[in-house]
Amino acid sequence: MHILVVSQFFHPEMGAPAARFGDFGRYWLEAGHRITVLSTWPNAPRGLVYEGHQQRPWAVEDIGGIRVIRTPVLALGGYSPGRKALLYATFAASALMQGALRNLRPDIVIGTTPPPTVGYVSLLLARRFGVPHVLDVRDIWPEAVLNAGRVQASVAVATLERLNGVVLRRSAAITTVSEGKRTRLLELGAKQGHVHVIPNGVDLDRFDREATESQAETEAVLRKAGVPAGATLVTYAGVFNPPQGLDLVLDVAQLRLRRPADPVHFLLIGDGELRTHLGRRVAAEGLTNVHISGPVPRALVAPIYRRSWASVVILRPRKDAHTVPSKLYECMATRRPVLLSADGEAADLAAAARCGPISRAGDIAGLQRGIDALLADPVAARSHGLAGRAYVEANNDRAGLSQLFLEVLCDAVAR
Repeated sequence: MHILVVSQFFHPEMGAPAARFGDFGRYWLEAGHRITVLSTWPNAPRGLVYEGHQQRPWAVEDIGGIRVIRTPVLALGGYSPGRKALLYATFAASALMQGALRNLRPDIVIGTTPPPTVGYVSLLLARRFGVPHVLDVRDIWPEAVLNAGRVQASVAVATLERLNGVVLRRSAAITTVSEGKRTRLLELGAKQGHVHVIPNGVDLDRFDREATESQAETEAVLRKAGVPAGATLVTYAGVFNPPQGLDLVLDVAQLRLRRPADPVHFLLIGDGELRTHLGRRVAAEGLTNVHISGPVPRALVAPIYRRSWASVVILRPRKDAHTVPSKLYECMATRRPVLLSADGEAADLAAAARCGPISRAGDIAGLQRGIDALLADPVAARSHGLAGRAYVEANNDRAGLSQLFLEVLCDAVAR
């Protein structure tokens, strides 16, 4: 079977879509299928094309056997809604043209969203080739950004919502990452029996291999960020955007500075629109126990987590309670305890996994108590780490999830 994946984000970018379909693609290749990914030049999260990459009218790469077709976008940089909209719209236009003009002959087309514009392109390409369409929904836009207060209701938003309804109704199958999102997609017009929950996860074989490699590079990252030797390190790795609520970590760090000889240091790895703001807070408030690093190669994430004492996964309070950060699974895979500050389905999952202390979103005192509880009981901290690992082995290994997704694809083709 030839599987065409339309994704605005792909290797070497970090984040859920690049990891999800990079890993799935590898397993589908091993099962004997052909994979083509229609994407653009790497630019997330800053919206600037990465150093070493130069946009052209088109390019074809081979990434581990996956054929990747690159198509250009208007990558102006910055985080304003207008510039993001241009980025998404120009990818939709160029991807549709590139996909329609090429003799790709897929057996099925997957569109992975957000942004929702990808779903419009993938559905049209599926119609162009006369094959089934599968919509993969990791977050429900524009609803999610409305709930987060990042955009305001408008005619454009209402238009997107109507178009989303068309894609939901005309897709042969829909995959999503949590039960709450499945319920919401049915409310928005998806057909009963067509929505399948295939959660995010982690490729444990790759993760374990990478966790034992690159030790010298890992230590170099920590030294460059200013992490002192022997620090009790709590690490966050991901995007620095408003929905994550990373100011809470700095608030906790400020409180801990008042304690004599407190061993805990916080490492924030990544990039995003709040990076400058967070850096200014660290400097202005003298937060010597907070260290900010830029993005690192994906292969260094696992060894940095393994080198840490604990990880932190955080969301600020939000109206939709069905968001589960994809990084939670990688954090659990490290065999280190996880400090979760979130509500809803993410908290329910962490409680089921027993992976570490859970506090409400935005609860400074709750996150502080969680850190203190782990420091006071090293045996319990180790137990949390092992329980989290056992949970992802049983439920979130990408090897098993890729097979579940493949069954959805095969069923759609057969029907």
